[in-house]
Amino acid sequence: MTPWIRVLACSGVVLLIAEACAGRGAAPSNMPGSAAARPLLPQAADLQRNIRDMLSFDANNDGIVTKEELEAGLQRQFAAADTNGDGKLDAAEMQSENDRRWRQSGTASSPLIDWNQDGVIDFAEFATTARTLFGELDRDHGGTLAGVELRVPVARRAPPDPRQGRRGQS
Repeated sequence: MTPWIRVLACSGVVLLIAEACAGRGAAPSNMPGSAAARPLLPQAADLQRNIRDMLSFDANNDGIVTKEELEAGLQRQFAAADTNGDGKLDAAEMQSENDRRWRQSGTASSPLIDWNQDGVIDFAEFATTARTLFGELDRDHGGTLAGVELRVPVARRAPPDPRQGRRGQS
């Protein structure tokens, strides 16, 4: 009987090791830090466009975008789109602004959406996308976009694996 117990015990250990290796590095999808819990980084071109859009709000051209500059720029854009000056964008004004955005950015444009479905776009709805983008780029939550927050990361080659050894060696 002793050999059978050893075989069963070894088999159990092998199965446990195989299970551990198969799940290695994969956190459950509901855990913080897992791929399902964290947002995917935008493609470099999208990130570059988003940074360029945010820099368009840099009123004093100091390379830093503050929340105040963002809000002032959004107010100017909203006022320009609100051609009748009633403080909201009706269907025609919304279509005109969406057309302008399409001409400027094509498929990368962010169309206006009547989120509360009341038939008009108010300033909060108008500003939603830009405010969200600002919040995503403001990684240190300092209320400004500056420095590394306004740069597209450069992909770097991984250093050589030291386990591979030097050329010519086995």
